[in-house]
Amino acid sequence: MKKGLLVKLMAVLFFSTFFLYGFSHLGVYAYESFFVQSLSLSKHAAVASVNLGGANKEEAVKILDGKIVEWKGNQNIMLEFNGESARVDSALFQFHLEESIEQLDENENTSLVVSLDDQALASFLSDHFPDYSSGDINLASLKEYVLSLAGNLNEGETIDVYDYIDKNASTQILFEAVSNELKVTPTIKSFIENFPSILIAPNSQFSFSDFLETEGFVVESQADLSPVASLLYQITLHSNFSIIERNISKELPDYVTLGFEANFNPMNNQDFVITNPNSTGYELKLAIHDNRIKAQLQGIPFPNSYNVRLSEKETFPPRVIKQFSPFVEKGSVDVKQAGKDGILIRVYKQKLSTSGEILSEELINEDFYAPQNKIAVYPLQEVQEAPGETFDNVTNGADEEVTTQDDSNDVEVEDPSSQSEEDESNTSTEQESGDPSKQDSSNPSSDEKAKQRKKDFK
Repeated sequence: MKKGLLVKLMAVLFFSTFFLYGFSHLGVYAYESFFVQSLSLSKHAAVASVNLGGANKEEAVKILDGKIVEWKGNQNIMLEFNGESARVDSALFQFHLEESIEQLDENENTSLVVSLDDQALASFLSDHFPDYSSGDINLASLKEYVLSLAGNLNEGETIDVYDYIDKNASTQILFEAVSNELKVTPTIKSFIENFPSILIAPNSQFSFSDFLETEGFVVESQADLSPVASLLYQITLHSNFSIIERNISKELPDYVTLGFEANFNPMNNQDFVITNPNSTGYELKLAIHDNRIKAQLQGIPFPNSYNVRLSEKETFPPRVIKQFSPFVEKGSVDVKQAGKDGILIRVYKQKLSTSGEILSEELINEDFYAPQNKIAVYPLQEVQEAPGETFDNVTNGADEEVTTQDDSNDVEVEDPSSQSEEDESNTSTEQESGDPSKQDSSNPSSDEKAKQRKKDFK
């Protein structure tokens, strides 16, 4: 008797539980199948800018599916790394249409719900970019941006993978430069003691002059910091930084190698300005060792390496300026200024792959240092005894006069105050090159001669 009651009680409990469970699930299914499917979306409803106004869920899914198929065939999302590029494979994206529609609210334009497998993205990068290293790239951030493009059915954009380099990746010494031996002035010593490290901020422009002003390092002899600017310029040539402003001196300083000078003198509006286009910052480390300045660039490695090529230098011989003086003994020559060759050097920046292959080469600068004229002082008797002779590098009296006029501050033709009264009359008549009234009327103008000199230097 008791056993029968127990069986009946269990049966009642079983059917009650089954009824409640089945009703709750079958009811939801029936609601979605027969009621929700028939509901129309708001007239302003849109997903990824695809208008779904007035459509029901089933129609909306079909509309979106057609747009996605069209997008997969036309999309041109490119990834670029280390000089190479690849189109993202559309098969990597998984779109979830029902979830996308469920996100819709009235008058709302939402994006598509789309997913991308981490391992699939990493494999794609490794297959298309041999230099890719997963440890250096923030894959999560890159994936998030790629998904945002796909979720809005963006058909074309180029993404530089290097922009997503991991900020926590270990920094390295990327390049080191050392100046020639120099005199370490108090300005240089004070500057390096106060600023042993200079930050080149990400995605920003760096002005050496502005940096000094911002940091309050203002001294009268700021031009003494030209060796530091020159090292910064040399380092810039071995990076992907862009050079905005750079100047050179009239004469190559001893502290720098030909092709790597950057003259700095804010008093003459001569600044050194560069741009860091990277999403990470870099540090310039400075130190003094044995009367030399040592500079290091530290940071996350660039996607490419860079090399500098200097063309074969061209030299331009100096002109010889002859002067005459009664104080120079006959048969001898007094060299007042030795003269110096002019130099022209071309600086090229090469972009290299990790294997050392030259990807591109760019002409950065042509540095020209004009020759310094040689000044030789001859005895005055040579002009008096042979007034019609032609001297070295002086083709005629007119050319000699122009040269003398161009360097009038240096010329010592003759000092009347040092002569005796009886020699004074002889000097005024014998030195025709110093008398404007005796110039050849066929002489070209000073402008024409200046043009000719520039032509000679080329």
